[in-house]
Amino acid sequence: MARWKSLKDTLLLAVTTWRLWLLHFVANAVFFLLFIWWLRPHEASGWQLFYSSLVILLTAAATLVLHAGTLDFFQIAHQRKESNMPAAFRRAWRHLPAIAVWALVFFFLQMLLGKLDQYSVTLPGFLRSEFPAWLRRMISEPRLDSMYSGLLWLLHWLILPALLLPLALFSADRGFRGLIAVRDCWRTLRSLVYWIVLLVAALIGVSATQAIMGWKLDPRTATLSAEETSLVFRLLFAYLLRIFSWLLACSALGRNTADTAGESAAQPV
Repeated sequence: MARWKSLKDTLLLAVTTWRLWLLHFVANAVFFLLFIWWLRPHEASGWQLFYSSLVILLTAAATLVLHAGTLDFFQIAHQRKESNMPAAFRRAWRHLPAIAVWALVFFFLQMLLGKLDQYSVTLPGFLRSEFPAWLRRMISEPRLDSMYSGLLWLLHWLILPALLLPLALFSADRGFRGLIAVRDCWRTLRSLVYWIVLLVAALIGVSATQAIMGWKLDPRTATLSAEETSLVFRLLFAYLLRIFSWLLACSALGRNTADTAGESAAQPV
């Protein structure tokens, strides 16, 4: 019953915070457009280089504040049953250096995991060649390839984010002290509900959106205008699903940290 209530509260808060939805809908689109503008070739003058560098740095800072503030907002909302959004984003802004350090570590680890992709062609075949004959008869090479791809997917989109997201929340809430809050992080990681919700969020935000963007109209009957309309609706639908999956993950983390904080406070000293 307690787990069901936790899941219910997590989902309800993720879907009913319409101001946060609106903020993410507008802000993420603006940040993406600014990034696309930054990628365009610019004049090689010193002033233009300084201006484009300033724009991308401010965009990166605003992106970190948006998402770290969202994590902190859900913790406050679940813990104190109040939705003080400006306070959460102000706290994230004050702790921006710690959040930036966390982001550098996260993207570095993601880059290391990305290097495993280059072994997706050779490693499964090599491992299968080392299997005994009876096991090779049970596991085909395509199945082993699928298992390896699934493992990489879990590492990229579930395991690494699940391990590091609590530290992102604690960094937004406490600054550099949050980067070493190992005990609080461990309390969060022990929650089965946390892992289940993050898996659902990853399936919605990654697999479902990729499948939606892969939808195609019948080429025998589709027109150019129909293809354009389909693309616009698929982009919008995938964008909304990505926002929902992120807010759901943030809500799950906020709910879990609020529960663990309450448990630790209730324990006798």
